[in-house]
Amino acid sequence: MSRLLVFTLFGVLFINISCERCKTCRYSYTETVIVETPDGEEEQKIEHENLILINEDGSENAQECIKRSEYKSYDDPNEAFTIENDYLIEQETTDLDNFLFECVDS
Repeated sequence: MSRLLVFTLFGVLFINISCERCKTCRYSYTETVIVETPDGEEEQKIEHENLILINEDGSENAQECIKRSEYKSYDDPNEAFTIENDYLIEQETTDLDNFLFECVDS
């Protein structure tokens, strides 16, 4: 019985220390293009969905994972993530039409 208790305690401790929380973000926008037709110019809207921001170094900024030891000091663990701020900055500075993003815990 004591072995079972020791292994259970060890398992709970291991899971508690090694747990990570992840946040995944994607964005979408609408592109407006002018198309030449026999009747003149027409405006077309193209929807781009489920896109990922690219960092300055060319890597994708789609998911951020934080270990429990890093986020446990925050009152709200969501404050530990910086990925949502990256998408907010892009939303404020972009000239894309209807730039929308969504971040979900994963």
